[in-house]
Amino acid sequence: MRSAATKKPDRAELRREEILDASERIFAQKGYHATGIADIANDLGIGHGTFYRYFKNKHDIALHVFDRLMLRFAEIGLSEDPESSNTLEEYRTQTSRILMRWLALGESQPHVLRFFHEQSMVVDTERLARVIDSYVDHIARFLQNGVDKGFLRAGLDVRATAEMLVALILDGTRRTLSMPDVEARKRWADAGMALMFDGVRAR
Repeated sequence: MRSAATKKPDRAELRREEILDASERIFAQKGYHATGIADIANDLGIGHGTFYRYFKNKHDIALHVFDRLMLRFAEIGLSEDPESSNTLEEYRTQTSRILMRWLALGESQPHVLRFFHEQSMVVDTERLARVIDSYVDHIARFLQNGVDKGFLRAGLDVRATAEMLVALILDGTRRTLSMPDVEARKRWADAGMALMFDGVRAR
């Protein structure tokens, strides 16, 4: 007998995921306001009635797309333990891994970053603000760990620095959408890393 842990998704769950996949791609391509239910339904070859069996309206599915994308971003950051680094070099390596995962996501699924940067504020400003605040909280834990262990400078304003780093990351990933190749994106990541670690390390 198949256990709950290995249960395959049923047809309804698969259809729901197909609708979400198509919606996040079309929202990213056309924009939230320019996208209609017909665009999503036509892309999948389904009727409007099928769409409404899974989602109430366009805003409802946009919120589900937003939440699903935020989960992908969260998984990147949460894959690293904020308190595991004991040296500046270990923290640098952690940060590099996080940035590289962000860039890899943007390369493999460019519509994900495009939706985040161009549509998420349109969909729900307050939801986006809460997500950004949670990113700040998480990065602040990395910084506080460094201050406590002495490899980041004493007296560092952890909260303000975390806010600045999130702003740098968000604007940087937005800029990568127009960068022509992987090498250009890597140069941005390297420059950001140098700026960050030259600024916060203990002296």
